[in-house]
Amino acid sequence: METLKRIYWSDTTKPGLYYYDVNDKSVHDFVIDGLVSPLGIAIDSYDEKVYWTDYGTHTVQRADINGENIETLVTDLLMPRHIALDLHDSKMYWTDSKDNLVQVANTDGTDYQILVKDIPGAGIALDIVAGKMYWADCFNAKGNYSANLDGSDIQLINKNLDLQVGVTLFNNKIFWADSSANKIQCSNFDGTNLEDVIINGNGPRCLAIDADKSHLYWTGLNTDIIYRSNLDGSQIVEVVKGFGEPRGIGLFFQ
Repeated sequence: METLKRIYWSDTTKPGLYYYDVNDKSVHDFVIDGLVSPLGIAIDSYDEKVYWTDYGTHTVQRADINGENIETLVTDLLMPRHIALDLHDSKMYWTDSKDNLVQVANTDGTDYQILVKDIPGAGIALDIVAGKMYWADCFNAKGNYSANLDGSDIQLINKNLDLQVGVTLFNNKIFWADSSANKIQCSNFDGTNLEDVIINGNGPRCLAIDADKSHLYWTGLNTDIIYRSNLDGSQIVEVVKGFGEPRGIGLFFQ
């Protein structure tokens, strides 16, 4: 059984990527040099790679789990935001909030394609088995979208949200963090059965789930703390604090 070993996060104000070692409760620099505004993070625990977007350098990059072998995979992007991985087909998907695109490429950066146009995006998550992707538009529609992985069949599934950025999927539900409403919420994939999971999340920005432990992690925009709770919102604890301003978040299992 894989267990959570590290929590990675991005910091756009003290530009860099950092991680928290769950075992010894220590914080480490991951990648600092050359980063300007790193934001989205996605972890490949199997091949031990970390992927991230940087809207300051307009790139998608990756490195080994120890921070070595940094590669620039895609360049000349306008404002890449958040990123998700399809490890079965070796694909990476990301949103762009200025070009108003959802884009895809192989995990080595080849075969770049535009899947969705004219919708600005933030957080993105994939349901590989069902062939679906879900992403947040906190700019225009103030809602969450779904589409097939090829960009077809676009549906606005959640409406009347506010500043929802991070999204993740678990147990046939979409979870999102809304820093303006100060909530983490979830619904069915078709938008029905909306529930409040966290009603005082200290400005929740981005989120990730440890499915084995049924734990929800998120970054708090108002407090610059990484929090954890049960998936029903109970037992909120502070995991990492006093280390910059965490934004994007990703989990490494081993």
